[in-house]
Amino acid sequence: MKSALIAVCLLTAATAQAADREFTEVVRVISDEFHTRPTSIPLFGLVNVFTAAIRPAGTRHIDLAVFEHLGNRDRKGRNLSESILNAVGRSWKPFVQVRSRRNGHEETVLVYMRQQGSEWKLLVTAVERDEATVVQLLLNADALARWMASPERCARHWN
Repeated sequence: MKSALIAVCLLTAATAQAADREFTEVVRVISDEFHTRPTSIPLFGLVNVFTAAIRPAGTRHIDLAVFEHLGNRDRKGRNLSESILNAVGRSWKPFVQVRSRRNGHEETVLVYMRQQGSEWKLLVTAVERDEATVVQLLLNADALARWMASPERCARHWN
């Protein structure tokens, strides 16, 4: 039992350090822009232990940063999008970019993709009025192709 606990702790520590430079840079940009740090998610490293073993919907690894209570972002929206684009760099390709205004507040969603060997990385940044989320996924290319071909069908299989 003790050796199993040590193995889980080592795997958790290894996956916690696995974030790419680009993910880390996007988190830094949001942290610097709003003078805050991501919310701590206890035991999130265990998610990657299970994800690596089970591979739900072809996902092999997940990095997540959640920011809450950002305050007034309206004056920073365009600069933030440009800063995120610079942090991501040229190796990532823009996949989806949405900027909308709802109830007088701007919302921005930026999705980038990059091929890594036979797998794909997906980096999603969503910034709303007072919160932001950054997610990076390492995906199996075949599973990603199936999902893109029929997202409704794939979603039904996971319910």
